[in-house]
Amino acid sequence: MMREKKAWLRIVEAVIAIILIASVLTFLYLRTVDKSTSSEEIYKLQKSILDEIADGPELRNAVLNSDESKIKDFTDTRKPYGFNSTVRICEIEDICGLQSYEKEVYSTERVISANLQQYSPKKVKIFMWRE
Repeated sequence: MMREKKAWLRIVEAVIAIILIASVLTFLYLRTVDKSTSSEEIYKLQKSILDEIADGPELRNAVLNSDESKIKDFTDTRKPYGFNSTVRICEIEDICGLQSYEKEVYSTERVISANLQQYSPKKVKIFMWRE
């Protein structure tokens, strides 16, 4: 009689262990899937912001004049909740980067070359990361 109870107890322990392992694996998988989906959305958002900067004469001039604060203000109005962002404007041959990378950073860049009055090509790069 005692052996049967021990056998059932071991079966129950094994089932609980399997359920626990399966739930942890499911949780990790869903977190990974959500990150990849959100990263695609962030890259699409960054591309649309850069398209608006290139198409808008005021923002385009701000890039050509290296006015990072104006571009930063524009990107701050478009960034999703829970994200921080920064903007770098530099010469085309320069490497635009952040001083340090502490988290997973999404970045996209675009070259803005000229307007009707001046030819002064610049590279604008947007960085976004979760808070």
